[in-house]
Amino acid sequence: MTPEDISTRSHDEIREYLHRQMLSSVSHDLKTPLATIIGSLEVMTLLYDKLSEEKRRSLISSALTEAFRLDHFITNILDMAKFEADAVRPRFESARLSQMINDSLARLGPLKTKGEISITAIGDADDLITDPMLGSRAIGLVLHNAFKFGGRKTGKSPETPPAIEVEYGLKGREAFVRIRDHGDGIPPEKQAAVFDKYTRLQKTDQQNASTGLGLTISQYIMRLLDGRIELHNHPEGGAIFTLWFANRKA
Repeated sequence: MTPEDISTRSHDEIREYLHRQMLSSVSHDLKTPLATIIGSLEVMTLLYDKLSEEKRRSLISSALTEAFRLDHFITNILDMAKFEADAVRPRFESARLSQMINDSLARLGPLKTKGEISITAIGDADDLITDPMLGSRAIGLVLHNAFKFGGRKTGKSPETPPAIEVEYGLKGREAFVRIRDHGDGIPPEKQAAVFDKYTRLQKTDQQNASTGLGLTISQYIMRLLDGRIELHNHPEGGAIFTLWFANRKA
């Protein structure tokens, strides 16, 4: 459905269209990792004695990776329901950006081993007053997006592993976490759309199960924390997401 189509449809037709899109997206995202988990475990069960140790480890690794992915999908769906029901309230307390970043990385599971990440502090101070659990969740969702899509390259060259650069610090009355990937970047006319639910920008995204909720939830969280999330492309390639936290300590 194009923007022109939407402008001529009734509210009920648009809602029905979005409902179908949601069901299609969610069913794809749930079935893809489940198929891998079931397939890996079936092979292990039927052929265990005939498999080499290396093959066993590979099957277990595949099942574990997809289990983490499935957990990520379900958590996002449940979180989205909570935010839309206005059921989340931040708890402001002392926090450190460095700890929030480390916490967010710890929750990425096997995904964080699929690429490289560098973390740089800008200045000496990184303490602020915010909700550290929600803050680390917002950071983690952007990192998840970067690890998943930040290594993609256009043209005929093979896909490269993600290389993620993180900078953080304080600036005036705000704290920031800046996350840059080295992927294709996001066309300016589509940058607003990446924060919409169930958005996939490329056909190749369909090959990677993704509910398209992560950046939407991150934006919800930043608004709850009186902050914001900004997106632009780096001149040398890749996307840059900057999460700005209102520093209630300032």
